[in-house]
Amino acid sequence: MKIEYILFGFGILLCLAGIGYLAAEYVKYLSEAGRLVSLLLTVGMFGFLGKYFEELGW
Repeated sequence: MKIEYILFGFGILLCLAGIGYLAAEYVKYLSEAGRLVSLLLTVGMFGFLGKYFEELGW
């Protein structure tokens, strides 16, 4: 396996961990409408990424 793929995967995991940490920290400051919008944006983002990786053949 190429080292680039390992580093790329490690970078993705770190980004997801950072997003999760920020979401956990700042969700308590959002209103109910803000939480709903954040949830919809997160679901849309992961749906888009899932479709993108599916097209790549992953």
